[in-house]
Amino acid sequence: DYAGKLQVHVVDDGSANRDLVGPVHKIFANDPRFRIILLAKNVGKRKAQIAAIRSSSGDLVLNVDSDTILAADVVTKLVLKMQDADVGAAMGQLIASNR
Repeated sequence: DYAGKLQVHVVDDGSANRDLVGPVHKIFANDPRFRIILLAKNVGKRKAQIAAIRSSSGDLVLNVDSDTILAADVVTKLVLKMQDADVGAAMGQLIASNR
């Protein structure tokens, strides 16, 4: 439900199943809110995150994994928390559903 400007950076860090996820990349390729970053080889989660952050131009960054499902209001809630000058980072409550 976030009404502000939003950019989504999707990083594929050389996944072995790139042929399978290629059609998903194509769905969002022409949407200006999405940037697909295809790394040449698997460099690990941390370097993939850094690639997305370096590619971003926003004031705030929300990092999630490909299997993360966000509640509809989570971005709005986190942005509201970050408007407080005394807050340097915010996170939501994570609930694992695959355990």
